[in-house]
Amino acid sequence: MIKGIFYEQKAMETGTMGTTQVSKDTHALHYWVSENEDGQMNIYYLKPDGEPTNIVVENIPMEEFKKRFKDCSNTVHKCSFKKKSEEEIKAEKVDKKIREGEKHLEKKEYNAASFEYGQALKDDEKNLKANFGKGKAHVALGEPEKAKEHFDNMAGNEELYDEDHKHLFNELGIELRKSSMFEDALRNYQKAMEIDADDEALYYNTARAFKEWGKKDEALESIRKALELRPNFDEALVFLKSLEK
Repeated sequence: MIKGIFYEQKAMETGTMGTTQVSKDTHALHYWVSENEDGQMNIYYLKPDGEPTNIVVENIPMEEFKKRFKDCSNTVHKCSFKKKSEEEIKAEKVDKKIREGEKHLEKKEYNAASFEYGQALKDDEKNLKANFGKGKAHVALGEPEKAKEHFDNMAGNEELYDEDHKHLFNELGIELRKSSMFEDALRNYQKAMEIDADDEALYYNTARAFKEWGKKDEALESIRKALELRPNFDEALVFLKSLEK
């Protein structure tokens, strides 16, 4: 038998007496619903904590109920009365800590950023954003080995190998290059290229890593590939001239 919290979208009335108007905006009104022995639906008012009252608003046939009401458990509707699972509560806690970490990174408060990302990792040690953020904070603090630990944690996460994460490999390469960890940087650029072999920016960044590593021939090869893909790539043209001097 059907039982639980359901909602109905309704236009709200405003004003009094003869000035009553119906708003164009609709609101989700929540009720406790339970099916009775006759197959009718009893609609109850809710208490603030989501528990049902004893007050029946109306009693309607099943057919009418299905037309008017929707289940609060659907994924589209975010119901304030719906009790969250432990996993949902933990995920929200992790996201909050990550957002705090990002704010500190933007303000260049690297120790505070590292702390917030670390708190997120206590609840989700494989979280991509938390590992990446903590790694970036360690790079900024001049702690490349600690940064590498978190970047390595990312490498074992299968989510990272989705096409949408090409930019993460690229950003990871940049952070590793800044720490003079050239082999690791180039490895990540290569992973990004495996996702998109026609991204000229990846070859440009690869060329920069090779140059800083002292490998001029490899840098020339990479920057020429970038220019094959985009001949009017101004930064690459300037970089090529600097290599040819």
